Amino acid sequence: METILTINKLSKRFGRIQAVDKLNLEIKQGQVFGILGPNGSGKTTTLGMILDVIAPNQGSFKWFGGERTVDARKKIGSILETPCFYPYLSAVQNLRITAHIKKAGNENIESILRQVGLFDRKDDKFKTYSLGMKQRLSIGAALLSNPPVLILDEPTNGLDPEGIAEVRALIKNIAQNGKTILMASHLLNEVQKVCTHFCVLRNGVKLHEGSVSDTLGEINKVDVSSDDLVVLGDVLKDHPGIESSSSNGSIIELTLKPGTLATDINQYCFKKGITLKKLFTHTNSLEQEFLKILKEND
Repeated sequence: METILTINKLSKRFGRIQAVDKLNLEIKQGQVFGILGPNGSGKTTTLGMILDVIAPNQGSFKWFGGERTVDARKKIGSILETPCFYPYLSAVQNLRITAHIKKAGNENIESILRQVGLFDRKDDKFKTYSLGMKQRLSIGAALLSNPPVLILDEPTNGLDPEGIAEVRALIKNIAQNGKTILMASHLLNEVQKVCTHFCVLRNGVKLHEGSVSDTLGEINKVDVSSDDLVVLGDVLKDHPGIESSSSNGSIIELTLKPGTLATDINQYCFKKGITLKKLFTHTNSLEQEFLKILKEND
């Protein structure tokens, strides 16, 4: 898998504050990589340095194997702060102005408005948009030149639950089209739902880096139910992959042996003539892992 970005001992100090301290990261093509941490952890400073907006005090970074920054920037769409759109102009008019500034042409505007879910409101003034719609238009502006890489700084910050869901769905859609996405966020739940990989920063220091799935792992507990729990319980007693089971009258909670998956239980029951009404796999949360990482590094 091609390496998109390599960060080597990148550091930035603002007076007495060490904003980023010898950061090492490697972002691969197709990853949705989350930089996770509380406010003041160095997330935005890191993004500013790799976009050549903030000068580092130490270290280096390479885009696309070592392309000149000016050439690499043409392949990156980014939103670092709240973009400035003209409130009395429509989405189409604002994107035309942005396209002119970026020398991107106007041919992608209609398809981008469809992608970000604003085509039906394309002729409405920007000032009439909700916060979620404004953020989606911002992401659309970053996509105008069809860049292979997208950088987002706190893309759901300040949005209501509906706006967060809209932006989350959009980021997932963009990622499915093969783009590499690097996003900073302090919202653990959003990183878990959107990102494939992540790192944790605190006071500019990287505490953890890895894939979301590997970090969360699998909990070997599964809840199942059917029309007849007694029959289901008798059938499950013969499954060699079940370590133990207990029932509360409406569900049976299973503890699975290593290597046994929820899909194995489903297939086993189906072959025995039982259709499961419920099959719920317990999972870890990124919040639990985040707090564990912080505690381990106290």
